[in-house]
Formats: sequence, C-alpha cells, structure tokens
Amino acid sequence: MYSVNLISEAHQDLLVLPENILKEVIDYFYKFEKDPYKYSSKLHNQGGLNLEGYRKTYVAEATYRIVFQIENGVTKIVEVIAVGKRDNKEVYSEAFDRIK
Repeated sequence: MYSVNLISEAHQDLLVLPENILKEVIDYFYKFEKDPYKYSSKLHNQGGLNLEGYRKTYVAEATYRIVFQIENGVTKIVEVIAVGKRDNKEVYSEAFDRIK
C-alpha cells in the first residue's frame, strides 16, 4: 500500500476544481494507494521543464493532469505536486516551479 500526500500548493489546486473533476481526482488518489504505477505514466524533460522522475495521470478526458512523485523508502508515498489543466502545459509549469 502507498500513502498519498499533497504538498500545500496541491491542496490549493483542489479547492478551485469543478466538483465533478475533484471527484475524479480523489478517485485516482484511492487508486494510487494500491498501485500508482498502473494509473500513471512517466514525465520527461519537455521544453525546458525537467520533470524526470515524476509521473502524470490524465483526468477529465485528458483536460486535467495530476503530477506526482513516488517515493520508495521505508514507507511508500505518492507525493502530489500539482493538479490542473494541461492547457499550454500550465500544470507542468506549476509543478516545475514547485519543485525547483
């Protein structure tokens, strides 16, 4: 089992999501507790946004993304970095700024 943790900025991201999108995001958090690898894909360095080591999940028919990192240590943790729209790589820019 994995534990899902959100950085404070990701908590703020959730507050502005439409209710139907928020429900889908939370459903993914439960899936991440079982197997985050199964429900995500790797991120890479895109256009100067180096998100190697992070993962993404498509939400709301691929209009939103969950960006997170899986930490494997004594405990298994999924750390959510950002949740937001993909428009113009907006969520990726936010995630990159938050991890710098």
